[in-house]
Amino acid sequence: MKPFFILLIIVFSFSLKAFELQSGDIILISFNCYECRVIESETNSPFSHSGVVVKNEKGELMVAQSLTTVRLSSLQDFLKNKTPKSSASVLRAYELENRIDFIEIEKSMREKFEVYFRGLPFDSNYFWNNFDDKGRELLYCSEFVAKFLDHFLTTPSIVFPLTYQKNYDYWFKYFNGQIPEGEIGNSPASFSTDPRFHLVGTLN
Repeated sequence: MKPFFILLIIVFSFSLKAFELQSGDIILISFNCYECRVIESETNSPFSHSGVVVKNEKGELMVAQSLTTVRLSSLQDFLKNKTPKSSASVLRAYELENRIDFIEIEKSMREKFEVYFRGLPFDSNYFWNNFDDKGRELLYCSEFVAKFLDHFLTTPSIVFPLTYQKNYDYWFKYFNGQIPEGEIGNSPASFSTDPRFHLVGTLN
């Protein structure tokens, strides 16, 4: 992650209204918890949680996120967990802009979420491909967002080796001495430099 790039995102963004959001938009926030501060430090980023907009059949704006389980939340409930006085950044895939078939894409998003993702457990170990003893895939927040959007984007998600060196002592305790250094994955911060997406604004 490049701190200077993140700084540019923060300085040159503009405030959005909820009605300007569309299904498929990624919302990045600084989640208000101690572990989240560690994640932000590790990734040199102001972001530690992510969700993706999925409007329901009534056109109501919901945010799909992996938090304990993969579920839908209202935008208000999603944003209430952000760090006080921080702003959420909204990213949009270039590929999903100005599509004449967007109504069909939006319907497909609802269907894919219900069939493949709703109710899947959160992955506290942050492994990219991880399953429980029932065969259910475990998904951490940015992993869920990436794998969900992979159903609708022609270019697959970008993954890279994760590092835990900056806050080694914390992670050594967290992982009981078995830090998964170098395991592939992503983070909320990684969306900020993903060339498939661009910033459309911020939410306060």
